[in-house]
Amino acid sequence: MARRSKSLIGRTTLKPKISIIIAAYNEEAVIQSTIKRVDEFMKSQSKYEWEIICIDDGSKDNTLDKMLEIGIKYKKLKILKQPRNFGQGKALREGFAHADGDFIVTLDADLSYSPEYVIQLVEAILEKNVDIALTSPYAKGGKVKNVPFYRHFLSRYGNKYLAKMSDYEISTLTSVVRGYRKEVIQTLFLNSNGMEMQLEILLKSAIMNFKVCEVPATLAWDYEKFVEAGSQRTSKMKILKTVQLYLLMGWLSKPARILSIFSFLMLLIGTYLSVGIAARFVLIFNSHESVAFAENLSLSLKHLVANYTHSIVLASILLILGLQILIFSMIFLQSKFYFEELYKLGQSILNNERSEK
Repeated sequence: MARRSKSLIGRTTLKPKISIIIAAYNEEAVIQSTIKRVDEFMKSQSKYEWEIICIDDGSKDNTLDKMLEIGIKYKKLKILKQPRNFGQGKALREGFAHADGDFIVTLDADLSYSPEYVIQLVEAILEKNVDIALTSPYAKGGKVKNVPFYRHFLSRYGNKYLAKMSDYEISTLTSVVRGYRKEVIQTLFLNSNGMEMQLEILLKSAIMNFKVCEVPATLAWDYEKFVEAGSQRTSKMKILKTVQLYLLMGWLSKPARILSIFSFLMLLIGTYLSVGIAARFVLIFNSHESVAFAENLSLSLKHLVANYTHSIVLASILLILGLQILIFSMIFLQSKFYFEELYKLGQSILNNERSEK
């Protein structure tokens, strides 16, 4: 049975309310058309109440002025301002704190995903009885249009890597366009300021055993955006920084898994070399059968060290490092367990404090 949002209790209408959050940084060229498109689409959805929350993330252009200008016409539009450019994560967290809806949907400021996904995400949450729904151009049925090759390549394979490290069976972890139950996203303790918050949400949702699903979606850049990919829009996604972010978040999600892979490879190669060295020693030892055992052992070892020094040193290093890394991976597993338990405890205390207010 689908859950019923607590915020519906006491409301004069039984229509669920959707809070649509849009974080914008230097988007003066598109922010008004984005608000208009979202507003026009939501007016056609009679099943839901709704509001739009736009956050200016310390833009250096006229994004805020454009918001305020159009805000006079749209009564369901809330406008928030960050004192400076903190990052997408901080702006979205501000939006979460001011959202009144039963469901919260985050959109990108240039609508690379159509506004229709607002309803698709909410209905996926209701129909599948999950807590979070993600748009996914890489799920079966999803598509990517007009995105430059290097952006598409980095995003697709970055998400493949992150999916291997994730606790969820999903193909796109970095998409901004998502739907949340209000009581879920507002109870997560989040502290990321940048794009990494999308991954932090999933990491902490897994700890709390929240359910997640994907909605196949079309990620489409319009022609003008494609042309601009080599100028101002590219600067928002610094390639090396993004690669570093993907690697770091994957590491933080599953450190023991990564260490275990390195440990296994080192131990495997070290064991293979050790077996070969042992076989050589047996052959050398058997070639001196006429010599006394102690003397034969000494001669065989000297011959082995003299002729296979590099193999012995390499095998020893690999075995020692492999065992050490294996021990570290066990320590990481223990630390991860303690972190998850402390996080659950902290969430419980925070939720109790909120319910008492």
